[in-house]
Parts: sequence; structure tokens; C-alpha cells
Amino acid sequence: MRCTCYCVTNEPMAMHPVRHGPRTMFRYPRLTSKTSLCIFSPLNIFEACSHISPLYPSFRLVKLLCRRLHNPEFHPTMSIPTTTPLRILISGAGIAGPVCAYWLRQSHPNASITIIERAPALRKEGQTIDVAFEGRRIFDAMGITDTVMKYTTKEKGIDFIDKDGGVWGHFPQEQDGGSFTREIEIVRGELARILYEVTKDTVDYVFDESITAIHQDDMEVEVDFRNGTKGKYDLLIIADGLSSRTRAMAFNQDVREPIKSLDEYIAGFSLAVDKTKDGDWAKWYNPPGRRVILHRPDGFGRMRSNFVHIDYSPQTRLVCSSKTPVDQQKEYWAQLFKGAGWDSERLIQGMKDADDFYVYEVAQVKMKSWSKGRVVMIGDAASCPSPISGQGTNVAITQAYTLAAMITQYSDHTIAFKKYEDDLRPWVEGIQKLPPGAPRLAVPETEWGVRVLLWMTYLAGLVVRTGWVGIISKWLGGEDKGHPLQPAEVFERRRG
Repeated sequence: MRCTCYCVTNEPMAMHPVRHGPRTMFRYPRLTSKTSLCIFSPLNIFEACSHISPLYPSFRLVKLLCRRLHNPEFHPTMSIPTTTPLRILISGAGIAGPVCAYWLRQSHPNASITIIERAPALRKEGQTIDVAFEGRRIFDAMGITDTVMKYTTKEKGIDFIDKDGGVWGHFPQEQDGGSFTREIEIVRGELARILYEVTKDTVDYVFDESITAIHQDDMEVEVDFRNGTKGKYDLLIIADGLSSRTRAMAFNQDVREPIKSLDEYIAGFSLAVDKTKDGDWAKWYNPPGRRVILHRPDGFGRMRSNFVHIDYSPQTRLVCSSKTPVDQQKEYWAQLFKGAGWDSERLIQGMKDADDFYVYEVAQVKMKSWSKGRVVMIGDAASCPSPISGQGTNVAITQAYTLAAMITQYSDHTIAFKKYEDDLRPWVEGIQKLPPGAPRLAVPETEWGVRVLLWMTYLAGLVVRTGWVGIISKWLGGEDKGHPLQPAEVFERRRG
């Protein structure tokens, strides 16, 4: 066996395995001015032997014991600082995944960053989402706010209407709160496309791919892909949706175990604009029977409509499952909203003709921990707050940014993951605390309940128009400054 020596410096040095046919040799970094002495160490010898000897398990055990003697604070699961580029796999090409990849690339220009997506292409469907507070500041730092603004829905506000189309509550757009419409309202598919365009040249995207198995130890995480291949990575970041199968594999749990259903279901689709009926104001209509129709502009000559229903029966959950054929789902929702009043018949026909129809369950995700070993979660897979909170996209963007910042500042992934969760969990759990009675109060069962809701929106609209909301907000403590973010300079310092 070839003897190798380490250089005593202020920082640990990493070996770089180099393959020459069936043989594996180890190259050490070039000596620097920090080098003061070269010594032989049992730890170094066992480090090399553990990679080339058939007695790998035995050498590995001795190596860990040597490390423990050399460093009393060493734990077998701790990361080993290394000069080799990070290998990072991200599951999910929606919003959180690309944002995290973007910031990791800023601080790790040589890292191997791959994003896999179960869908065969970027998904164009999706509801209208808003970006404000922390998310807006992160987009500003990324330099993409102007681009995002070009693709917003241009929605001016929302009207609460009755079955004849009469307006009761009138709420114009506001920048960061106090209304149902914010400055950045954008179709989810459009935002995903923008983030893809920003990252596609520096991140490897693989579509029509997913993870079928996860194996990890203290050194790396190995995944099996649906196409039959395998991959080894330093970190696996799960940026999937509410019902993440990857999360279930990583945490050895049922897919639905961390999901708290709110018994509300939404069918979404787009249809062409009717210039005699549609405009740049969203419409909210409540038929009785715990139903809602939400009709919104998308900024590109089409309208985005949602049929919403609260139902506690297992039948609805079964129909809304991704395993149910789309034709059956459309027929279910068509029957549910038949004769609902206002413009329901036109919207039902638009739903039947739509090629971007989708159904999803309104729910929250509550995990005891956001990480396990070398696997960590962001976005809906980690802590979906539900659309009712109005903060789902904001939380996902903030988690993606903060995780990247912690990975940048701490080479030990266990510390980085802990810092990430300690920083954001209290804030996220506060967002997940929904108002009492939500979502039932906004989706009445009876005609009387609908009438009460309309009067409430009428009175609330009067308060908004008088400007009292802003006055009261300042009196109670001023503008909400949001959650403090890690400074963007940490990425530049690491890169430098």
C-alpha cells in the first residue's frame, strides 16, 4: 500500500479519489502557505485503506474510532468538510426547487446541481398565486421582479357577488396586505416557467423522472430512479407538493401521515375571455351547499376559474384523487355546480372543454422534522400552510432561500439543516394557524349563511374604502416587516 501523508493546517484537507482502470489512487490538495508540518497519521492511513481494502467495514470502524480520539466532538453522522464540489439533487421543478438551486449556484459555482421533475414538461396549469413580503425581497435580490411583473394577471381587485351578479363587497388591489389581491398575482405555471428560464443554463433539469428508493449513510445519499439508474449525492432536497411520495420514502411513512385535511377541494381550469361578462376584476360567488366559484383574469386573454367545495365524505376524496380519470372528475364537478346560479353554466362548459383541468385537496402538512440525515424538505412537502393562508408561495420561496443560505454558511449539513429549521419553523407554524372557523365560514351551507356572508363583505368593503384599515394597522404597530432574511452577501462571501 502506498503511504500518504496529511499536511497540518488550520483546516482539514480532503482526499480526491482518482480512478486508473480498476485501481483507485488518492490525490491531496496542493500545499499552501498555511502548511507547517507533514506527518503520518493513523487516521489518514485508515482513511485511504477504507476505500481500497476488501475489509472495508473493519477499516471504517477503526477510522471512526481514530476520529473520535482525534476530535472528541466528532459524531459518525457529521459531515466531513471537503474541497470536492457538492453533489445536490432536488426533487421538484415547481417554485421552491428552482429558487433553492439558483442561490446554491451563487455560492457553489462548481457544484453538481440536478433538478428532477415527475411531469414530462413544465406544468402550465395551476391557480393564481401571489408573491409579497419575504418572497418579493428575494425576487428583488435575484433581479427577476421586473420580469415577473410582466407576466402578472393585472388583476385590479376582487368583487363578492350574488346569484344575479350584483356586487356586495369591493376590494381593490393592495401591495402587501389588507386586500385579497396583491401587486404580484401570477399564474403558478408562468412563475415556474420564469424560474426555469433563470436557472436552466446553470442547473441540470431532468423531466419525466422520479425517485423510487432512497438509501443513505453518513457519507452520501443514494437514490434509485424510475428509469432504472442510480445516483449518489451529498444532499437530497425534496421540493415536491402536498402528497410527496419522495417524502414518504425518505421518512418511512405513509404519504398521508403528515397531511391535515381541511375537507375542501378545488377544481381549476382556464377558459376564453367573454368580453361582455369578464374583466380585470376577480369574482367570488357563493352558491349555498358549501360551494364557491372564483373567477379571475390571467393577464393573457383567458380566465382562470375555480370550483370549490367542502365535503366531509370519503366519496369526494376518492373522486378528487389523481388516480380518478379526468373525464369522471369533470362530470362530478359539472353535476355539483349545475344550476348554481350566476354564470355557472358557461363555466361548466368551459371546464368540460379545458385541457388544463386539475383537482387538488386543500390541506396542510405538519412534519415533526424537516430533515432526516442528508435529506431535507422545502415548500409544500415540508409545511404546506394551505391556500387559505395566502402565504404558501411566500413560505416556499423563503424556505428555499434560507436553506441555501445555511448550506452556504455551514459545511456540516446537520448544522445547516438545524439552523434552517430553527430559523423558520416558528414563523411557518404561525402562518399555519388559520382563523377560527376557516374555511367553513367563507363557504356557507345555507341561503341564510350566504346572505350573512354578503353583508359581512359589504361592511368590510366600506371599511377598506374609508382607509380605516391602514390607520388601524399603524395604530396597532405599523406595517408588517415580515420575517428577517439571511443577507444575500453570504452567498458572495462563500463564492469569494
